[in-house]
Amino acid sequence: MNIFHKFKQTWNNSDPNYRAFLLGILFLGVNQGILSSTFNNYLHDLFTIGSTERGLLELPREFPGFALIFVTALLSVLSIRYWAMIVCLLSFIGVTGLGFLSPSFYIAISWMIFWSMADHLFMPVESTMGLQLAKENQEGRRLGQISGARNLSMIFGTLAVWWGMSFFSFSYKILYFIAGISALVAFVLFARIRLTKEQEIPSKKFVYRKEYNLFYVLNILFGARKQLFLTFSPWVLVSVFGVKADTMAVLFLISSFLGFFFRQYFGVWVDKIGERSVLAWDAIILLGICLGFAFSKNLYVLYGLMIIDNLMFATRIARTTYMKKIALDKSDIPTSISFGVTLDHAISMSVPFVGGLLWTAFGYPAVFLAASLIALLNFLAAMKIPKFEAVSKNP
Repeated sequence: MNIFHKFKQTWNNSDPNYRAFLLGILFLGVNQGILSSTFNNYLHDLFTIGSTERGLLELPREFPGFALIFVTALLSVLSIRYWAMIVCLLSFIGVTGLGFLSPSFYIAISWMIFWSMADHLFMPVESTMGLQLAKENQEGRRLGQISGARNLSMIFGTLAVWWGMSFFSFSYKILYFIAGISALVAFVLFARIRLTKEQEIPSKKFVYRKEYNLFYVLNILFGARKQLFLTFSPWVLVSVFGVKADTMAVLFLISSFLGFFFRQYFGVWVDKIGERSVLAWDAIILLGICLGFAFSKNLYVLYGLMIIDNLMFATRIARTTYMKKIALDKSDIPTSISFGVTLDHAISMSVPFVGGLLWTAFGYPAVFLAASLIALLNFLAAMKIPKFEAVSKNP
């Protein structure tokens, strides 16, 4: 009871804008959890597409991430609060279209693009709003809390799918109706946010500064390493070691559950030891993961490495706080984060093709040996980050 009372007291004393944004994150995360955990089965069950069509579908699904810089340029006249509300509307349109207005596979693709744009647009929203709602020198902590809450809510969405389908035979229409309602609730919560002029971070249509080149490089390297592992680490487990779908689902749930706690502590570590150290250690850990996937035949080792790799995706927190520290103008921050996502996706859209060629020519270890080179480049880039002054000493 003491723990519950302390949490309630802390919650009641927190910034109302932060409470509204965090609750909006929770409902939007349920929406995303439902869609992410059902989309492959939805395509298979309703349209019976083959592996070729599924592979080609990644191009339109990832294209909104590449186009993000152009979308945010159009939205630059609006407050980031309105960006968040637009995310909810796009997600509602996408999930409703998929559930109720998709008589054919090609029409379903058009609705999928709405959902994908919502998912990608939320990246700069989450980062920028987190910076706006953070105390000075506690940006990493706040971003970690927000990222952890999103992880937790996606677990709720995934569990809703398992519970609804296992015990009540929910159809995709029912699940996507729930997801749509969740997006609308998030819209209402985001609409309640009222930022002061001091909190507000305006946005420019587009900005490129040579002073931000290292930030751009860090995003490019992350895009390469992210897509290699998102594409090929589960594929190794499934195609080489014969791991079943239920085991993969358990790994996802474990990663998400651990991520809820890890991302919050990760944000605190960023504040305490700085982006340089955090990203350097990430590169060293990634090198170990790459070598493990290349040479280990022990399934439990590979399970552990896959979970650790998923946890290390939290490094976006460090890149975001680094961007804030080097920004010559705070209005550069939202657009620069969006440009980083665009660069990330420009690379990640081509990496799976190259990785597939390496696998075919030399076997799957070659993919992860190539990824180890990316880890080394990550380390070299991280060591270029200057050492900033010590930050918050609060836990």
